[in-house]
Amino acid sequence: MQLPAAESRYTRAGCDARRRCCRRPLAPDLMPTMRAILTFHSIDDKDSVISCSPHHFSMLLETLTAKQIPVLDLATLLKPESRQGVALTFDDGMQSVLHNALPVLREHGAPAHLFLATSATGSTESWPRGEPDIPPYAMLDWDGVGQLQSGGVFIESHTHSHPDMRTLTPAQMEDECGRADELIEGRTGRRPRFFAYPFGYHNAAVRDFARTRYQGTVTTELRPLGKREDAAALPRLDSYYLRSSWRIRHIDAPAVQLYLGLRNILRNWRGSQCAAGYN
Repeated sequence: MQLPAAESRYTRAGCDARRRCCRRPLAPDLMPTMRAILTFHSIDDKDSVISCSPHHFSMLLETLTAKQIPVLDLATLLKPESRQGVALTFDDGMQSVLHNALPVLREHGAPAHLFLATSATGSTESWPRGEPDIPPYAMLDWDGVGQLQSGGVFIESHTHSHPDMRTLTPAQMEDECGRADELIEGRTGRRPRFFAYPFGYHNAAVRDFARTRYQGTVTTELRPLGKREDAAALPRLDSYYLRSSWRIRHIDAPAVQLYLGLRNILRNWRGSQCAAGYN
């Protein structure tokens, strides 16, 4: 959302001074900064709520490169000394991540994380299940998962069957995450270190469980990272709200941050996201 700037009158001398000032580079402490985790599901042209077009995904990586905003892995981004950067995350495990996202990631030398729902991996089952407003998606097989890992994508956990974790007993949570973690480690040789709550749903009991098992857990709370975050309730910026060439090109601009902040307030008011401390 871009607000028109009010015009002001300047004397000729004032305008000349203003132009000279605007040519000066900003001091490092005054440069815009961005520190955020971005969420994607599928990279395709289906135009569904969980799709990001290949064009916009490529534009995003080009913009981050041009703005010198580094793309970091989660462990690096979450270090206290990391003042700027973004981490790219993909939920569920759609084939389009391999076919449409990986070539762009390789071109830019960018790491990423895939939160894998293991029950649909290696099957011909469409995804998501029982969502009438979302078209079906072909899922990765284990060979595709291996190709992503070889291409610099970290394979993380998104449970086995993608349940609402709030409805599970501690034993059921252990079973869901244990099965997913063991499958991923057995196929990739690396145990997941990060976790994404299915649907973004969590409560105090689920967060306590996640803390015992993972280095960090991401949610659907729509905001950048703050200076201090609960590692079991990390916010993300959903790419759905960046499906605009203008917003992508101005991703670190105050106007875009204001727009995302307003969307976050609206989502909380509607109860469509589950923020830490709300339940």
